[in-house]
Amino acid sequence: LSTESILSVSFTFSLSRYGGDLAVGAMTIITSVSQLATLPLQGICQGGQPIMSYNFGARNKERVKKAFFTQFTVCIVFTSCFWLIMLLPKLFAGIFSNNTDLITYTTWALRIYMAGIFSLGFQVACQQSFMALGQAKVSLLLACLRKLILLIPLIFILPCFIQNKVFAVFLAEPISDILAAIITTLTFFSRFNKILDK
Repeated sequence: LSTESILSVSFTFSLSRYGGDLAVGAMTIITSVSQLATLPLQGICQGGQPIMSYNFGARNKERVKKAFFTQFTVCIVFTSCFWLIMLLPKLFAGIFSNNTDLITYTTWALRIYMAGIFSLGFQVACQQSFMALGQAKVSLLLACLRKLILLIPLIFILPCFIQNKVFAVFLAEPISDILAAIITTLTFFSRFNKILDK
């Protein structure tokens, strides 16, 4: 099973248990909306990787830094703009359904689920840059951090401590996003100059 499959099963199981069909339907829409943020972000970073890798191999530290900080800035601006757009979640919910109950529910759920989307720019930019700098093991670990190590356990743990179980399941995503972004960014900046000096 892929990470996305495990994640989908985890969300579906918990949401069907606590919120029924309406919660599962909302999650289906949310998954599509979240791809509007994650896919362009992956594209930006995959475009920046060859530039960083080439200059890293050529030992041109300044160009590596310039390429990284350009990518880093673009990712943060993109996810911050997306986060601002999410202040109007009803627009996105209405694209995928004309069921008023589902739109209302999805609007509420999107506000929770996307609350940490601004932090995704930090996490993805730094994690992908580790790959560009030949740090595949670190990159893989940090890629697993957000979805496997943090998110899946949080989906099952948070409902044990929060009264509104559906809210708790959706809240797992922004908590995971923000924690992963903090850990990944701190790890990257603590190692960046050391990697370039090797």
